[in-house]
Amino acid sequence: MADDDDKPKKHTLDTLFIVYCNYKVISTELENEEFDCILLSQIDAWIEQAKLMPNPITRTQTGLLYMRYKKWRLEFEDFVELLTQLASENDLVFDEFKQLLVEAGPPTGATDIVMVK
Repeated sequence: MADDDDKPKKHTLDTLFIVYCNYKVISTELENEEFDCILLSQIDAWIEQAKLMPNPITRTQTGLLYMRYKKWRLEFEDFVELLTQLASENDLVFDEFKQLLVEAGPPTGATDIVMVK
């Protein structure tokens, strides 16, 4: 079906993860650098866009969970683990939580275009 190629592709959790990893990144000396790990501020922005912050999830809660990893940026696997912990602590169904993040879409005001396969 050739028509399927013309339809816009939908984001998934992992494609949006890459979009958020590169959202509001402070310029470095390396131009065109693309990140594949996420910062705490980017996670908070994503959860806030999904309208899950400040209620039921707080910045303090995400910060405390994030600091357990003792890393500056989290890889996708660690990010999913963090989401699992957030869902558990807030009595959220994990799959519904992930779906809310996907439905939130790319960051508001982001101008980056990401190819979704």
